[in-house]
Amino acid sequence: LNAAAWHDKAERALRRAQRQGAAAGLLILDLDHFKSVNDTYGHLAGDEVLSAVAETLRAEVREGDVVGRFGGEEFTVLLRGLEPTSAGHRQMELVAERIRERIGQLAVAVHTPDGPLTIEGISTSVGAVFDLGRTCTLQQVLGAADAALYAAKRDGRNLVRFGPSAVPTHAFPGRPSA
Repeated sequence: LNAAAWHDKAERALRRAQRQGAAAGLLILDLDHFKSVNDTYGHLAGDEVLSAVAETLRAEVREGDVVGRFGGEEFTVLLRGLEPTSAGHRQMELVAERIRERIGQLAVAVHTPDGPLTIEGISTSVGAVFDLGRTCTLQQVLGAADAALYAAKRDGRNLVRFGPSAVPTHAFPGRPSA
């Protein structure tokens, strides 16, 4: 999905998860040093890499999860219907790591003016938020995941970093935020 379509579907999926008392998780992925792919092999080759990453994302999540392109080389995944427990958080961790590893294993065959070649060694930084809240907006969850993404980049890239839950502190009186 493009960014606008992703926002629309993700908003609806998040509200549905909240009504059902389920947790949701959000991943923001940014391909590390992607500009060098475009600069070295050209934008058409870069587009083929982006398509391969999108296919990988769709293959690694459930049918009802919402996958979209968020920016130039950024993707978002809303994982809905997770258990609102540590088991749901662990499930999300496993999905995020599996996606990061699968992207790292990609070998994308592209055609260039100099002939065919294979682009490998693609890495991605992932910011993740496991949302236990019932009142969080998509913007709050995106903000928390984006901050976690930048933590992954600061910590050396090709990492998954979880941010704090995007739950507003007033959502559960007397309960500390996660």
